[in-house]
Amino acid sequence: MKNTIATALFTLLFLSPLNLHASDCVAKAGGVSVAVPTPGKVFTEVGGDKRDSFEYMVPSRNRLLCAFVPTDYLAQLKNPATGMDRYMVVEVSRRFENTDITAANFGQVIASMKQQIGDASQLNSTAQASKEEVVNKLKAVQNSKDIALDKTIPLGTFLQTTDTYGFLLLQPVSSGGTTVRTIGASILLRVRNRLIFAYVYGSDNESSLKWVQATAEEWSREILAANPAK
Repeated sequence: MKNTIATALFTLLFLSPLNLHASDCVAKAGGVSVAVPTPGKVFTEVGGDKRDSFEYMVPSRNRLLCAFVPTDYLAQLKNPATGMDRYMVVEVSRRFENTDITAANFGQVIASMKQQIGDASQLNSTAQASKEEVVNKLKAVQNSKDIALDKTIPLGTFLQTTDTYGFLLLQPVSSGGTTVRTIGASILLRVRNRLIFAYVYGSDNESSLKWVQATAEEWSREILAANPAK
């Protein structure tokens, strides 16, 4: 049973207590309350009325919990949410939202993920269905057929602890004859026995790469600290 859960969870790819602020997010994952602190002082959670702007990014197998943008960008946020240099989202698997994830389960998921990250062709094959779904959603909301997500390039693991695992990806996006590359940090967290996916995105340049990695590391620590085991 444990191996089955770990394998299935893997295919879904794609805190001492802190004082939470108004810009933070508190969501339910399988009936469990999960607190997600704002990642950095210049970001804010968009709130329930604007969270739909990010739904096109989320595969149907997952459920969006929180979305964060720079505070000074919130007023101009549109639906769909595009044109942002830096942003973050948090998701949970619909299928396994109510599943208790043990430390052993989480270790098996990490082992499988490492194997996948080491093989770019396998990674792209696994993620292809989700990428096609996201592209189709974006085409629908933007009324455009000229959008494509090219092959994802894995950049390796940058974080691993008992309850976290993070890796970096480079995702080229083509539209109108122009290709823009986004750097993303994908973080798996075991939070109060639930598997949570957190993502940090930035533009493709050296300073952004450093920012994505540093932000993801600090944010992971803050999320775990905000959700002490009970």
